[in-house]
Amino acid sequence: MNAASITRAAVAVVALALGLAAAAACAAEPTAAEIDENSRVREAIFRGEQGGPQLTDYPVAKVYGGPAAALDMSTHEARMFKTRMSAALKDGKVEFAGEYTVAGWGCGTGCFSQTFISLRTGKPLPQSLGGELGPNIVRIDPHSALVVAEGTEYDSNYDRTGHYAYFYVLEGHALKLIRKVAVPEALEEE
Repeated sequence: MNAASITRAAVAVVALALGLAAAAACAAEPTAAEIDENSRVREAIFRGEQGGPQLTDYPVAKVYGGPAAALDMSTHEARMFKTRMSAALKDGKVEFAGEYTVAGWGCGTGCFSQTFISLRTGKPLPQSLGGELGPNIVRIDPHSALVVAEGTEYDSNYDRTGHYAYFYVLEGHALKLIRKVAVPEALEEE
């Protein structure tokens, strides 16, 4: 084989590889119908329509209507995120379980943490959601003690092991995981 035929063969291999990569990229793009179906399935899971917990399964007796308490500074997280948590309390909006508001803060590129703070006591819950690898809040309601969150799980090597909807219920002053359901990741148009 001479140099010219080797060059033509190399160019043909590169062109074939580029063509296959382009075809794969085009094939991977979801259609509008696939995106709609994906959204429908995900929302049904988040709403508990397939036997999962529903917001109405965990009602609260009443929604707090009094003044917001000052932030309880007894936790490390409250001291660390005082400005964000105090602002959420000042806003005074009950968003969860009859007395909790949500405070959130950035924690790096693509990272956002959230926690719940009692408007009645000013005390944040001990757990946050979101963060670098945690699930993010999908659904809450002022009249329900259920939190629906979504996220990807990783093993000890940070390899993805699945994508899930997490259902937590407020028990006392802590969130308790009551169910985990596999959920397809959101599809988006590019």
